[in-house]
Amino acid sequence: MKIGIDASRYGHEQSTGVEWYSFNIINSLLDLAEKENDEIFLYSKEKLPIANKNFIHNVVIKSKRLWTLFWLSLEMMKKKVDVLFVPSHVLPLIRPKLSVITIHDVAFRYLKNAYSSFQYNYLNWSTKYAVRHASKIIVPSNATKNDLIHFFKCLEEKIIVIPHGFSPSKISYEVIEKQFSESDFFKNFRINKEMKFILFVGRLESKKNLERLVQAFNKFLEQNGDFYLILAGKRGVGFDKILNIVKHLGIDDRVIMPGYVTEEEKATLMKYCTVFAFPSLYEGFGFPILEAFSYRKPVLTSRVSCLPEVGGDACHYIDPYDVQIIADGLDKLVNDKKYTDELSEKGSARLSLFSWKDCAKKTLDVLKGNV
Repeated sequence: MKIGIDASRYGHEQSTGVEWYSFNIINSLLDLAEKENDEIFLYSKEKLPIANKNFIHNVVIKSKRLWTLFWLSLEMMKKKVDVLFVPSHVLPLIRPKLSVITIHDVAFRYLKNAYSSFQYNYLNWSTKYAVRHASKIIVPSNATKNDLIHFFKCLEEKIIVIPHGFSPSKISYEVIEKQFSESDFFKNFRINKEMKFILFVGRLESKKNLERLVQAFNKFLEQNGDFYLILAGKRGVGFDKILNIVKHLGIDDRVIMPGYVTEEEKATLMKYCTVFAFPSLYEGFGFPILEAFSYRKPVLTSRVSCLPEVGGDACHYIDPYDVQIIADGLDKLVNDKKYTDELSEKGSARLSLFSWKDCAKKTLDVLKGNV
């Protein structure tokens, strides 16, 4: 079978959730396809760092503007495949009869103010288009499935729920330890293993609810004055408001915002944080929760969208709109060791539910029309 895959989000240096999903699902699909004698066509903007194998064809499409809608459509006309898989949210205008897309979330419908007018309209149009024209739509959670049915009147039989996989970090303890003594990152931000800190990892934007997290942390400091809050990630929409709140509350010395962190830096922060805080207003999946589980860290997160599906009974859930409840949650996770030990055990056990191999097998079944 000739399988085309949009690999334009594969292997980005500063990957976010969708890029990370693309990287892992494509790698896992390639492993399966080799065993099943399928032929894979990977469409990308640059040559991919993938081993040369006879069954893999990397088709490079250099254009940047209208890459999916026009240029990928043109490639579909030139060389036909049996099925096209798009791991993100935009279908090309021209595609094979069997076309499968992954829609991760519809956060823009809940949090319109977190998007520019162009972003909102484009996401809304592309989602409507995918709902109408895709053969099948893969979603990572029942929450996203229900949203597509509610907001876009998507046919239920068109939607396939396949949870994302998870692979624990392979970064060694020795590498983590070296970060404190050798990395300029940790020296510049004066982060060390003796510090007590609460960690957030993700884009620093309003839909991650970081304004309220900072306000809650300020309340938390009243009884836990030796803690820091580290907000690690690239700046996004609403970052200025987050920064202004930090300055207004006068806790600049307690809130560290180092920007994007490498995998080694993230592993080090995860290893030594006391609590992982993820009080997002909406998520399509929630990879950071599983990362925190893999380091046996207690997780504070929101009881919204898909987060309870990912976290199960292994998280401390809060109302993301209530600053006092967030602060109380942080306090409990810092000071109730019996409770946090129980959560850590449950979180570690939940990781077995999320496998890239299983995710790829189910995805390949969809691509082959078996589902």
